[in-house]
Amino acid sequence: MKVRKLTVCHTCRARKLGCDGKRPACSQCTGTKIKCGGYQYDLVFVPSSLSIGPSTKSKVRKDGKAGKKRDECTKHQNLVSTDRLDETTQAARPVARYETAVVWPSLAWPFQDIISLVVQNFSPAMIPSTSAFLNWDVDIFPRVCGAWIELLPVLSMTRRYEMTLSSSVKALGVSILSRGRNGIAPISDALAAHCSALNSLHDSLHNIDTSNSDALAVAIMCLMISEMILPTSISSGTAHASGLSDLIQLHSPEAYSSGPSHRVFIGLRPAIIIHAIRKKQPTFLAAPEWRTKPFQYVKANSFHALMTEATALPSILVDIDDLKYGSPGSNSPFLVFQALKDLLNALITWNITFQSLDNKPSFRILNKGAERPCLWFPDITSANSMTHYWAFWIMCIVYIRKLRDDYPELRDDDFLINGETPESPIVTEMAIQMSAWIFQSIEYLVQEEMRLFGAISTTLPTRIAYQFLRFNHFYDYELISWCEGLIDGIRNKGYDYIAEYIVDDDGV
Repeated sequence: MKVRKLTVCHTCRARKLGCDGKRPACSQCTGTKIKCGGYQYDLVFVPSSLSIGPSTKSKVRKDGKAGKKRDECTKHQNLVSTDRLDETTQAARPVARYETAVVWPSLAWPFQDIISLVVQNFSPAMIPSTSAFLNWDVDIFPRVCGAWIELLPVLSMTRRYEMTLSSSVKALGVSILSRGRNGIAPISDALAAHCSALNSLHDSLHNIDTSNSDALAVAIMCLMISEMILPTSISSGTAHASGLSDLIQLHSPEAYSSGPSHRVFIGLRPAIIIHAIRKKQPTFLAAPEWRTKPFQYVKANSFHALMTEATALPSILVDIDDLKYGSPGSNSPFLVFQALKDLLNALITWNITFQSLDNKPSFRILNKGAERPCLWFPDITSANSMTHYWAFWIMCIVYIRKLRDDYPELRDDDFLINGETPESPIVTEMAIQMSAWIFQSIEYLVQEEMRLFGAISTTLPTRIAYQFLRFNHFYDYELISWCEGLIDGIRNKGYDYIAEYIVDDDGV
């Protein structure tokens, strides 16, 4: 089956011409002064294997005996599904379904249809869906989030890991179909698909081909996302992130500086960094060569420049915990404090650079007259850049204050933030404002056009903002109630795991 590229406009496709995929109009149409037909594909897949449910009759052979092999396979799948259900968290338990039609068997879809399902449900739209930006001269930035997911059609042809990648993509696809109370696939199918993908991945890891591991890395990433939609165990995310880190380090940083490997790297890199921050585990991406060499030919965009600075944060969090528990060999409070100051200054410098790139605002406030207006952004990259910047800034402030409380000698340092001491009420108000901005960004990030990536990208910033508002000597009941209402909205969209992570009482 030939895969239809989503980066070819309708006009060039009809004229059978090459297309560079530029947005909003490709260079081919612009140069010939022909109206560009755009790139929107609203595809609906109706596989021939869909049915109204499993047949209750066994297939009978001519000799009158039932199809024993099929019955055994069905029995095995049911046993696997039951076992996996016992291990799931509360968010992944089956919910009552009232649809009369379900997708069964989910794994019988043509593989290229499942790839299209995953791509279209994960990758956000590039063109803003609101009139708020019609008069805003916005340059469309490359979609960081789509850098790896849009390589699936090509990577699926990699024979070495064809089975592993197809199993992982199917697991992600069925998780998407089963998500939330209105899911159209049984959760048992999603768990069975995930189990099958894990087995295939396990087999591939025993005999890794280091010359072509991009497909294997993408397969692991698919399972990580599947776990966020339908978690199967507490430690699964950590296992996938650790495996992904080890796999990437089989190659030098230069190996990810160009071509498909660079696209895979920039797509997976944010997930590794954010997971390291969440779990307080140092990441190899903080090493100087990993911060620079993958971007020696392709300049890092605003979001990746921010994530480069954030690679220092996991190690700082480890040092703070070592000081807290008196671990032997821990860094001195002064060195940890200096590292936090350096990081905060780097973040502030990044923000100044980002705001001055095109001399345009990075977001706009909609419904200013409303009690709780929302923020709107020119694109998903800007939204992720700003929400994560605010979250990292808040974290630096919180830990700087904690260190100065625990070690009074650090207060002798005349470190100022916008001319104010870290403990200043003005700095507190800045952190509260940034926390509110993060929540005001949720409407943009979880809108339909942002697909799965938009919702997943809210996870860390929203948690940091919520925990700061709740646990750092500030408790505005009205504001907290509004925040919890937005978190419930995330939960109602089928992202139970994300909502539970946000409200987990663990502190910033």
